[in-house]
Amino acid sequence: MAAAVGRPLFENSLSILNRTGAWHIAKDLCQEFVPEHAQVRYWRLGALAPEGLARKIAARLMMLEINWLKDSPRCLIGSKAADRNTRVFLDPLFVLRSELAEKDIVLCHDIGPLSHSFLYDAVTVENYRVAYEKIRRCRPGVVFVSDWSKDKFVSIFGLHFRFLTTIPLYVRTGLFTGALEALPGIDSPFFLTVGAFEIRKNQKAALEAYRDAGFYEQGIKYVLCGPRGEGRDKIIDLANSIPGVVMPGYVPDSQLRWLYAHAEAFVLPSLLEGFGMPALEAAHMGLLPIVSEDSALVEAVEGVCAQVSPKDTAAIGQAMRRAFLRSSHEKAQTSLELRDVASRASKRSFLQGWRSLLLGA
Repeated sequence: MAAAVGRPLFENSLSILNRTGAWHIAKDLCQEFVPEHAQVRYWRLGALAPEGLARKIAARLMMLEINWLKDSPRCLIGSKAADRNTRVFLDPLFVLRSELAEKDIVLCHDIGPLSHSFLYDAVTVENYRVAYEKIRRCRPGVVFVSDWSKDKFVSIFGLHFRFLTTIPLYVRTGLFTGALEALPGIDSPFFLTVGAFEIRKNQKAALEAYRDAGFYEQGIKYVLCGPRGEGRDKIIDLANSIPGVVMPGYVPDSQLRWLYAHAEAFVLPSLLEGFGMPALEAAHMGLLPIVSEDSALVEAVEGVCAQVSPKDTAAIGQAMRRAFLRSSHEKAQTSLELRDVASRASKRSFLQGWRSLLLGA
């Protein structure tokens, strides 16, 4: 891989639309490189990052343009000055409304709209299909957040690109620094899931596993925390029908730290994760992840986890039981291994990977 051409331009339209983990990654990259080493662009707003109501209006207008024009050559964003530099797209979707050349770089978190299209609406699937076709045609460099995502990409599009490389993500350790506050009403052993209530997180299978294994009758609860996403109603209805399930909604960081520190295991048999940040966050707290086999979640914790088939509720329940029945020595040993894994997934390593790529340093 060669260093970027000229002074890189971060195409950060992602941050107008997205406020999930990908937003934090984009923010950290821009803070590290802009303005000293790179420029930044937010859709048609230049270097101005909108906030509040202005951001929401811009996001609506931007998506209207993408949905309408897709990869049309009309009114593409860019300038002759920018064309001399490497553009770094922080999400594949935004290559649609820009020039794209072989010298450019695209950051790919996952190819879910193509590999797991059943998890997305038809408009999203079509937009990403066209975006990835443009990437295939122009052959830029592509950066992945996991080898799992890279392998999925290669299986569809092959290897004929300027480069394909992986720069793994990192734990945002600030979330886990500070006091611990017990969550009211949790006075018995419990399993924990943290993540948006949405279809791809597969909480439904985990809930059925908890119910069918009879954990409530044994005095073991199940705590689910996270925002409400796509498919939330069915998940919440099922959770409300199962005794022992606790859904506190949003919890402050102090209570989240307490939950990680006291849970028996972290349960997430997800159908799709581009990197596996939830498992890595659990690892940072020394909490055993029970996750989908052969997934980015397994890669993120270097295999120090319990792997299950995401569609096999009996297997998920068995893994939860084995986690609960571990001895104190087994729990302590696994905790040390997990914390060691998480310590290697540092922000410093992530940014150095990008520094080498963009600046050759």
